[in-house]
Amino acid sequence: MEQRGVGEVTKADIQAKLATVGDYVKMDFLQQCLKKMLDFDTRKYVLLTLATIYEQRHMYLEAGKLIRNAAEINTTFEGKMQDFLKSAELLVRGGAFDEARVSFIKAMGSANERQKPALRDTFKKAHFTTAEEFLKKDKRKHALESYESVLALEFITPEEKRKAQIAILPLYEKLGKIKEFMNLKKQL
Repeated sequence: MEQRGVGEVTKADIQAKLATVGDYVKMDFLQQCLKKMLDFDTRKYVLLTLATIYEQRHMYLEAGKLIRNAAEINTTFEGKMQDFLKSAELLVRGGAFDEARVSFIKAMGSANERQKPALRDTFKKAHFTTAEEFLKKDKRKHALESYESVLALEFITPEEKRKAQIAILPLYEKLGKIKEFMNLKKQL
């Protein structure tokens, strides 16, 4: 592998190596590249490529963190916003709701007033979609956490709140959370 300077690897070198190996070797190689001196463009390429592989492997938490790192070095507000939002969506899918909120807040900070409603809608949709995916896989505890995270959002509508509460009710019952079940049932 041709190198410029001590420990510096070019994007072309990385692309050439990736073309010849499988996913697990790619993941290891890209992790090693992140430890080397890379220019911003190459570092962003490595972060996004590695995140894509992780996402394809359903390793959403790792993918979300990598995309957030890539967003930090993005040069445009639009790019930062999109990367932070993608990070938030992946972190929600990975069940890391607090981490997702951090990425979402950063996305909102990079957005203008026209873009913010769409970001909020996308973030809410990610929560609902993730909860429904967990329900399909019969992962009740994770589905409950997803719906509870929806209820913690400041910008949900009364209809969305009610939808989440209705979905939570049978989860409380199935998970043996009788006190929470009774309290919620009284509210509805």
